[in-house]
Amino acid sequence: MLTAEQFQGIDALRLDAADAAAQLDHDHVAALRLWQSVVQDSFHRSIEQFQANVSRTSRGNALCQLLAELTADYVEWMQWALGDIPIFAIAIEANPELVSQRIGPCALVYFAGRVLDDFLDRHHLYRGRRVTLLGSLAQRRGTGAESEALTVLLALLLTLEGLEQLPRGADDVMRQVITSLRRLVTGILMDCSEPQHWSEEFYEHLIELKNVDYWRILYDALDPKRSSKLYQLLCGYYALAQKLNDLEDAARDESQGRPNIVSVFRSQADSGRSLARVLPSVAASVTADLLQLYGEARQLSELEKLAALKLLGHSRSEMEKLGVFGPEQPEHLAVGVHRGGLAWHATVDEFVQRYGIDAIETTSCPVCHLNASAAIFRKQGFQYNRCSGCTHIFVSPRLRDDIIQQMNQEQSGEAPDPFLESQSIYVDHICRLLSARSIGRRLLDIGHGRGHLMLAARAYGFQVHGIDSDENNCASLRPVFGDHVQQLRLPARRLPWGSFDHIVMSHVLEHLAEPAVSISAVAEALQPGAFLYVAVPDSEALQFRIFGRLWDAVHPILHPQFFNERSLRHLIEGCGLEFVARIPSPTLTGPGVERWMRMFRSLGGDESGELAILARRKGASELSPAP
Repeated sequence: MLTAEQFQGIDALRLDAADAAAQLDHDHVAALRLWQSVVQDSFHRSIEQFQANVSRTSRGNALCQLLAELTADYVEWMQWALGDIPIFAIAIEANPELVSQRIGPCALVYFAGRVLDDFLDRHHLYRGRRVTLLGSLAQRRGTGAESEALTVLLALLLTLEGLEQLPRGADDVMRQVITSLRRLVTGILMDCSEPQHWSEEFYEHLIELKNVDYWRILYDALDPKRSSKLYQLLCGYYALAQKLNDLEDAARDESQGRPNIVSVFRSQADSGRSLARVLPSVAASVTADLLQLYGEARQLSELEKLAALKLLGHSRSEMEKLGVFGPEQPEHLAVGVHRGGLAWHATVDEFVQRYGIDAIETTSCPVCHLNASAAIFRKQGFQYNRCSGCTHIFVSPRLRDDIIQQMNQEQSGEAPDPFLESQSIYVDHICRLLSARSIGRRLLDIGHGRGHLMLAARAYGFQVHGIDSDENNCASLRPVFGDHVQQLRLPARRLPWGSFDHIVMSHVLEHLAEPAVSISAVAEALQPGAFLYVAVPDSEALQFRIFGRLWDAVHPILHPQFFNERSLRHLIEGCGLEFVARIPSPTLTGPGVERWMRMFRSLGGDESGELAILARRKGASELSPAP
């Protein structure tokens, strides 16, 4: 919780910022208009010169001119990012003539960074507001390597154009811009660091490189010697701006594995801490940053102070929108979750409209990786394809995996999942099967759901461990299994707790975008001679032959994979495991078995439409070469 003193500081800043904004806008209205005109005119000249140079250099090549036009159109739209430049210029009493020569070229370099950032994060839609340059290229050239390569090349071309346009005699600006560029690119590389290298010190340095140095590219057009006392405060202001962006985008960044103030705080304290438990600490940290900047602003000269307070007022308002100052911190700060607002039955067009064209991605067969398939039907606008090689059925183009994980996070625990209860049907059958083939008693249940199999397996004498992507499922089982339960989202290249004698994956593979990655990790976690039990919906089941795409197991978002025995065997054996047998489903009896389920058995199928197999990792003698 924030202290009473902090709340007093926040309220004082609100009043001072409002007064400063009103005074600045009133006393310097003519200067603001002048500087807005200077910035816009310089920027437009640079954009026009960029297009003219591309046309001249390419001798009017149609493609080059189109690419330059698309680039110019995007960065013209992005010029709202230059809106603070007039305020800085007034505060530090910059020279209009010099700024007019420099700000347009510096802006080209700055917007090249925006284009590159869109490429790195695969943003085809900028915050739901406009198609990015990458998105425009994808619409014309298709989503793939060519569009991405063109995006990078255009970012490089913008950078070179901006540097070349800087006037003679502006060597100090050139040096500063190149230094900031070098640091920015270094920060982009750091952004790909593994989570074990994240720390608060790492994060603070990262945002200085990726956000503050990025802003310096523009500021150096006004004050290349960085002599103004406002400069240091602005460095802190843009570092805080990145932290607030992180609060808004925490779920997206976490799904992409990117460092974010929330994930860094969580990794520093306890990787198992929930978002709700971490956010109060984050809120206290960013509030302390804001109040420190407020104190520094009051020490500036009058004009610099007015500019600083107006900008800090924007930060305070943004923090208020994010719920940072809410009295009920853990619940109120759930704003860190970027909600998509779409349900599992949404169509492909709805996802594209909400997230942009990069919401979907094309793929070759996830089992045999052959890029040859035939479309068989569509559901919710998503296309199901049958691989010409292994006969596996898969969705392509499919919804991007990080969006699916976001939807899982948003809807976790909101309503009971009846399928998790149906997992109890075959638990005794599975336990008896594995007991009969036991080489040991260590068992891992991947995707344990409500834990029906784990509870039954413990009664059969197994030493049970479980992982699940849903923290709610894990939390309900920890009172029983303690640290033998862990929240883990597949794919994972390594599984916890060492090796096992048995691993169960019941209705997990059909959910995974790249099942081979997880099966390879499973193979590594099996002892020599150990067994893997896998169950999935069967694309050759009677239910599928009767109902086709209307079968409830056919779900393009939840089940992008649809196996048959041939394709599942290909996947298992391709990951180094030995196919042992197909496991027939036992006849179900009792009051829980519906009449329609018995009907499928009477027609020659089974009650569930399930494909279950048993695979094995070869024994030690089989794994070692003969002497």
